[in-house]
Amino acid sequence: KIYDHTLNELLEFDFGVKFSERFKGLKITLFEDILKRLGNKTIMNIHVKPYGEKVYPTDIMEKIVSLIRKYDCEKHVYFMLERDEDTIKFKSYAPDIPVCVGHDFERNWEIVERAINLNCEKVQFFKPYINREMIEKAHANGIICNLFWSDDQKEAKEFLEMGVDTILTNDYNLISQILK
Repeated sequence: KIYDHTLNELLEFDFGVKFSERFKGLKITLFEDILKRLGNKTIMNIHVKPYGEKVYPTDIMEKIVSLIRKYDCEKHVYFMLERDEDTIKFKSYAPDIPVCVGHDFERNWEIVERAINLNCEKVQFFKPYINREMIEKAHANGIICNLFWSDDQKEAKEFLEMGVDTILTNDYNLISQILK
C-alpha cells in the first residue's frame, strides 16, 4: 500500500509491470512534474480520490490548486470528483477550474442529475451504468461526457456512436485508430 512507504521508496518501485510487461519500468511521477512537462500541452483529468469518510482536506486541495495555477494550467485541467461534498468544496474554492462528476456506486444512474445540480461541466460514466438517454440529457445541459474506460476498439466505437465525447483508455494508440 502506498501509505506504507516513504516517497523515496515509492520513487524506486516499478508501477507498470503489475499491469503488463508492456508497461514494465513505469515509475511514479510527482504531480508537479506532470504539470511542468504537460501543462498547456494536453487536457488533464485530475482524479481527486475521496479522503476516507471526511470531506477532502482544505490544505491538500489548496496545494493542488496552487500547483495548477503556478503552471498556468487552469484551462487545461479538470477535477474528477466522486463525492458531492468534495465537488461543492472544489467548485467553491476554484470556480474557474472545471469539475467532472464521477461515478457513485450508491447512485449508479443519477450521475447526470448530480452534474446538473452541482453545476459541473463534465460527467465520467462508468461501464455499464450508461445509456444513450443519459448522454443526450448531459449534452442538452452542456455537459461533456467521458467514459471510464475502454481498451477495446469495437466497444469504444460503440460508445462514440452513442455520443460519448471522450474515452479514457490505457491504450491510446489502439483506441485512436478507430477515429482514422
